[in-house]
Amino acid sequence: MIQSVILDIQNKLNNKEITLELATQMIDKLVKNTKKEISIDYIQKVVCDYFNLSPELLQSKTRKREIVQARQISMYFSKKLTKSSLASIGMQCGGKDHATLLHACKTVNNLLDTDKHFRKYIKY
Repeated sequence: MIQSVILDIQNKLNNKEITLELATQMIDKLVKNTKKEISIDYIQKVVCDYFNLSPELLQSKTRKREIVQARQISMYFSKKLTKSSLASIGMQCGGKDHATLLHACKTVNNLLDTDKHFRKYIKY
């Protein structure tokens, strides 16, 4: 993706005088193509891929430990990496309320402090 933008910039710059306007246009184009907003859906997909779970299972009401932990991790990252409200994150995580989301974040933070094995899941 970035390589194609760079090639496009090089093609446009060949045999042209570099002006402030041209440089600004090229930089704007490069920044627009590389800046991505992280979504709750994307976070859930990454967590599901990592733990080899289906999105439906992640959003289910099951209380199996490995699924609950994966769900809590997706909630934790959703809160940390998006600008979404707690209610919005909870709804996209299987209809959970904001208190469940806060509990999930607290649980993940506690596990980060006490469980070396768990810490490897959260490295970012």
